[in-house]
Amino acid sequence: MATRVATAIIGLPLLILVVWVGSPWFSVLVAVAAAIGALELSGMARHWGDRPIAPLAMLLAAALVLVAYYVSSRPSVSMTVQIIVLLWATLSLLWLLRRDQPETSASRWLATASVAFFIGGLLFHAPLLRSLDQGREWVLLLLLVTFATDTSAFFVGRAIGRTPLAPAISPSKTREGAAGGVVGAVAVSFAAVYVFNLDVALWKTLAIGISIGIVGQVGDLVESRLKRISGVKDSGRLVPGHGGVLDRLDSIVFNLVVVYYFVV
Repeated sequence: MATRVATAIIGLPLLILVVWVGSPWFSVLVAVAAAIGALELSGMARHWGDRPIAPLAMLLAAALVLVAYYVSSRPSVSMTVQIIVLLWATLSLLWLLRRDQPETSASRWLATASVAFFIGGLLFHAPLLRSLDQGREWVLLLLLVTFATDTSAFFVGRAIGRTPLAPAISPSKTREGAAGGVVGAVAVSFAAVYVFNLDVALWKTLAIGISIGIVGQVGDLVESRLKRISGVKDSGRLVPGHGGVLDRLDSIVFNLVVVYYFVV
């Protein structure tokens, strides 16, 4: 726990600083995170029998984020590209979660594309969100509410958690903790909207808080499912006390999509 807290104390201010400064540094940071996430997911995929080409997956994932940086300044082509990327990211996730396909020569390329489009396709929305009016504030809201969800779910689950949420995927998670996570998300959503002076109606603030609270925890369960399939405890070891980059991004990448399309 001490290592986790120390990492958060050091890492969170740096993350906020990059978000505050904005592009191109923000897009570069997200591209690096996409590449590392693709590397970690490629390693996990090898445990369950797929053979993605890790360097290519890393390159493609980072390239998707940089494409988003380029597209964000060209609204005329932006939405078409966004829909295509989101569709591929969704299909990639479904492909990664499958367990009944035998490995073939084609699956090596499919695995590479799926790893890249799942990670890069979701993080693709980060530069797009940051480029919007008050994009900085929306990214900060996304991060703060997602962190509040995780923290609230953890402490409420430890205090009163009794009913398993998804025992086959993540035995430690409880329904009480999940409910506490949603409550925490809603509370911080209202606080963030007020502090950042965002022009959002009360019912919409409630809606985005509930959405982030639920979708973020679904993202956490998805990554837990992938780790269970691959038989690993953490996606990597890069972040002291937290595991890998994917262990920190699992909730954020899903919520990026929710918040971006909520705003636009």
